[in-house]
Amino acid sequence: MEAAGEPGPEEREGSGDNEVPESEPDALSAGSGEPEGPAEPPEPEGTAPAAGEEESGAEEADGGGEPEPAARGEAQEAEERERAALLAEHRALEAERQRLHQADSRLQLLLGEALRPQRGERRADEAGGQQLFAQRLRELRELWRRRELDAASWRRRVDARRRDRAESEARAGAAWAAFQARKKAVAVQTLARRRGGREAALRAVGDIQAREQDKESAVREARLENIKVKLEVRNLESALRTHGETLKGRHLAELNHMKKENQKLNEKLDGLNDEVLKLKKKVADAERILGRVREKLQFVEAENRGRKAELRDIMSVLLQKRDALSKTKQARDRLRARNVKLQQQRGLLGEEVLLRDFEEKVNAMELLQRQLEALKHHHAGLILKQREIQKKMREANSFLP
Repeated sequence: MEAAGEPGPEEREGSGDNEVPESEPDALSAGSGEPEGPAEPPEPEGTAPAAGEEESGAEEADGGGEPEPAARGEAQEAEERERAALLAEHRALEAERQRLHQADSRLQLLLGEALRPQRGERRADEAGGQQLFAQRLRELRELWRRRELDAASWRRRVDARRRDRAESEARAGAAWAAFQARKKAVAVQTLARRRGGREAALRAVGDIQAREQDKESAVREARLENIKVKLEVRNLESALRTHGETLKGRHLAELNHMKKENQKLNEKLDGLNDEVLKLKKKVADAERILGRVREKLQFVEAENRGRKAELRDIMSVLLQKRDALSKTKQARDRLRARNVKLQQQRGLLGEEVLLRDFEEKVNAMELLQRQLEALKHHHAGLILKQREIQKKMREANSFLP
């Protein structure tokens, strides 16, 4: 019964081991964001030009390095939506944990109130106590009446015994006096012959009878005291037996009452234990869901870091290719300007060496043009691959809660 009012250890461990600290929303918001790294790769404004369109290729080289703000805005909006979804889920789980904690506190209060006697039970106990008091009062009056009757009967018996005792004492005194007189006469007669005189015999017999009387008085007092002690012992034994039976009956009644109360409290505790088990199950489910969300968040962050590393590698390769393309375009422009200048300075008619050189230059330019076209196609392929990767990343981010 003492342990009924104490809460269970599994309920106090139950609620505080897996609590989320207050700084966790900041940690989640910081973890959901992307780590600092190189900026998003700017997409070129146009695709690769067709073969032979040199002027459009030059314009593409002049304006292809500027970033596209729309793609960057979409990526930032996707990150903000993902972060907001994770924070909303975390707040929902935190609210569920607070609600379960409050429900646990309410159940603890209900348990304390259930262990205290209710007002109706106290009133019933008071009414039962009044009825029991009236019943015991009637029984007490009946016992007093019986006691008075028994006392009167015992007084009559005591008076009769006293009269019998007085008569018995009178008869015993008369018989004792006759016996003492007869014994004195015989002793005086016997001692008179031995001591040679009645006077000496009377004195000797008187002394002997006086001592005998003292001894007899002492024996009588000892017998009376022994009888009194035996009666007192008998009364004490009967009182002890009566008191033991009374205590036994009282203890049995109290034990039965305590058993009934203990049974009621056990029934209430069973109901409260069922509710506590349900709450513990809900708390365990919430903690398991929160753990899964954390694992999923960590997995997504690791995958995001891997994607970013892959994107950085692709960007480095793209920058190298772009530098090579810009250098090739610059070489082409220089050759074009030199060719124009040479054409302006002199003609080529009759100059076989110059014509051959011009032919070689033309061949070299065509080779460079073909290389340029190949690089443009490769550049376009890289841009398409980059867009596919960004599209996959957006699709992967859209699957996240």
